Amino acid sequence: MSSFTDELSDSNDAYVKSFDAHGVPGRAGIHLLLLTCMDSRIVPHDIFGLKVGDMKVIRNAGGQLNPEVEQDIVLGSYLLDCDNIVIMPHTRCAMSSLSVLDVKSTLEELSGLDFSAFEPRMIENAEEKLKRDVAKLQANPLLKNGAEVRGAIYDVDTGKVNWVC
Repeated sequence: MSSFTDELSDSNDAYVKSFDAHGVPGRAGIHLLLLTCMDSRIVPHDIFGLKVGDMKVIRNAGGQLNPEVEQDIVLGSYLLDCDNIVIMPHTRCAMSSLSVLDVKSTLEELSGLDFSAFEPRMIENAEEKLKRDVAKLQANPLLKNGAEVRGAIYDVDTGKVNWVC
């Protein structure tokens, strides 16, 4: 194993010694599912003062609704007791601050590979995209009846969750 893996294993060993989530059910304890960005500045449970097992978290680039995520949320609404769904992108997100051309050229420079056919989902206007995503999910006929969908933007500079819709 590499030294990086060794470091992770050592950290995991320390975590195991203090692990206290034995028997936590696989369903969302407070019936919450959060869709957010993969940005490392977002620590979902801490943001809302929650503990292990309280919510389900789905992460992707930009915290964006897409067909695969939408299916996962429908599953979660039925199988994991997720009656409250929050879509929460964040401020200063690369997906909304860069152009597709910038991303492709950066990836090409970093890798030496051809990214001309690569099409990341960029965000032109974060608040408008959030409103569209919330409306789209609310209109999904397969979403569990009574499930509530909300939208918020997380401020990475203050930790504040600003509710939009």
